[in-house]
Amino acid sequence: MNTATIDEYIKRVALFEGLSREEVAKIFAKGMTMNVSAGEHIFLQGTVGNQMYVVLGGKLGVFDGKKCIAELRTGDMFGEMALVNKEPRSATVTATNESRLFVLSESTFERLLSKRAAVKILLNIVRTLSHRLKDANKRFIS
Repeated sequence: MNTATIDEYIKRVALFEGLSREEVAKIFAKGMTMNVSAGEHIFLQGTVGNQMYVVLGGKLGVFDGKKCIAELRTGDMFGEMALVNKEPRSATVTATNESRLFVLSESTFERLLSKRAAVKILLNIVRTLSHRLKDANKRFIS
């Protein structure tokens, strides 16, 4: 992966905020990317998983039953709660357009990251979850 692409991901992907180009390159070298077709499920509500995902391109829907509760676009991450709390998935995620995803498993996360990079990524996950909670609270109160 070239440095311009890595620099773009550092800017656009909240998970990589504060990481160096070398750290992000290492993450991509050890992780996995996948292409999914429109209509393809990434995971189903209620299943157990140990992977999180970053949207590198495309669009996905987050569904609670048949109701779409969120849309995910380039730069968004999802599935991170499986790495944090090891509980069943709280929603189904389905590609609404052809999409490209980066997959980071729990074992890859533990194996490949320095303590500094792991702490940065965990803080980025916490920030993302905090923003989601704040948005949910606004919708609930309104």
